[in-house]
Amino acid sequence: MAQPKELHRPATAKKKRGKKLLRGATGKYTTVRTLQVSSEGLSRIARKGSIDKILKGYIAVAKKAKKAGRPLDYTVRVSPDGDAKLVAEPVSAPVAESDALESALAAARERGQVKVAEILKGDDMLTASDFGSLIGASHETVNVKRGRGEVLGLQGATRAVRYPRWQVTDAGLPLPGLSKLFEILGRHPWVVYRFLRTKHAELGGRTALDALKAGQQEAVMGVAQNQMNGVFS
Repeated sequence: MAQPKELHRPATAKKKRGKKLLRGATGKYTTVRTLQVSSEGLSRIARKGSIDKILKGYIAVAKKAKKAGRPLDYTVRVSPDGDAKLVAEPVSAPVAESDALESALAAARERGQVKVAEILKGDDMLTASDFGSLIGASHETVNVKRGRGEVLGLQGATRAVRYPRWQVTDAGLPLPGLSKLFEILGRHPWVVYRFLRTKHAELGGRTALDALKAGQQEAVMGVAQNQMNGVFS
């Protein structure tokens, strides 16, 4: 008995599936499935030019995201006829603003380091040995007192520590109330330094350093506490 002949219909699209390696903006390879279709089949799905635009857009955004070090949105609108259009290209302004901010911060840090170096080179900045001679203590004792917050020692880019001469009273004693001030201000030497050298309205326009030497410990501690609580005069 003769077998019926198989009917062959012209294919409108010839599909071929496979795998390929795709390298992204990070330099890593990812295995992806590919789909090859004839030009007639492709026209029913999407326009070839649109697919090219989508891929080119993705690569461009991936490079921008890597350079910016943060995620970027990539939005494409596809119309019923298969055309694709980039809705909103990632704005480069945030990256530029980020770079500008980083440059400004770097410049500020550099200015701060220069200012710190100038302060530590001042004639009133002493080594532990020289400072110890003022208060009748060895340099080892001075280091211990610094750790306790009983004396103020400042450090810059190097490991060398300098002790302001002006923290010694006329009686040859360390500044009274200094350890309490460290407790209030968070035990940060440069914060304490700035507070001591700043004029405060609550102290009649005097610096905290002058007020402490004048015996106004309670008033100075009150100003320090207000500063930490965010209360300003």
